[in-house]
Amino acid sequence: MKILKIALTVLFTMLLGVTSSAQHNHSGMGSNSNMNMNMDTPMNMTPTKTTTLKVWGKCELCKARIEKITMANGATAADWNIKTKFLTVNFNPSRTNLEYLSEKLAKAGHDTGLTSAKDKAYNALPDCCKYDRIR
Repeated sequence: MKILKIALTVLFTMLLGVTSSAQHNHSGMGSNSNMNMNMDTPMNMTPTKTTTLKVWGKCELCKARIEKITMANGATAADWNIKTKFLTVNFNPSRTNLEYLSEKLAKAGHDTGLTSAKDKAYNALPDCCKYDRIR
């Protein structure tokens, strides 16, 4: 019984290796259009938009949260500057927009130039993240 389990494990491993090897080899064959179906080509590439948004926060923890939320909601790049409070964001307008990203940040407790966070969301921020709110 033990030998049967070992033989099946070895057989499964070999089959898995052959399958992944075969898939790898096919990706390099054929015309250029078959090389990478996920890669944007000039014909189907939607231009990304780069813009800034004022987002209030205070520390490195805020920076990580703001950038993570922005990226999780459709941005292709995000960089929040702690000193200036400006978020520089790249996104594909067909996938997300600045208003949507602003709403998501406000739900996490961060006021933006477009949306104010509810008091409950702001109060849920860690103490180190509580910035002076402008009303």
